[in-house]
Amino acid sequence: MRTAINSVDYVVPIEGFSQMISIPSDRRLVVLSGLTARTFGGEIVGVGNMAVQTEQIMQNLKQIISQIGASLDDVVQIRNYVTDISQWDFIEPVFRKYWGSVWPVSTMVQISRLFHVDQMIEIEATISVSSGNAANEV
Repeated sequence: MRTAINSVDYVVPIEGFSQMISIPSDRRLVVLSGLTARTFGGEIVGVGNMAVQTEQIMQNLKQIISQIGASLDDVVQIRNYVTDISQWDFIEPVFRKYWGSVWPVSTMVQISRLFHVDQMIEIEATISVSSGNAANEV
């Protein structure tokens, strides 16, 4: 479970924003490479639709980290790469659906292009997992 720490000296830009996340000492960090809006069969979904692509990534993230005994509550940091940052209004509702009221610490940057021209968003993640969970010993 994420515990957010926000400075009283810094304006939190949106509800759910986390400046810092506290990670208990009995956990270890797992770093996940960038996920895009591909099905597990490799098909890119939601071409031209940022909300659909973000939803697919969140479903992929949830599924992948479950294999190490983690859930979305264990995600402590995300890095978002988008081809059009003005599409934030389509990303935010998906994040609210999955992250709830305490989001992982995050950065979002606009880039000119992702690996495939039809990809609009890529998300990397850092996950905090219990050191005693045998499922995460890969």
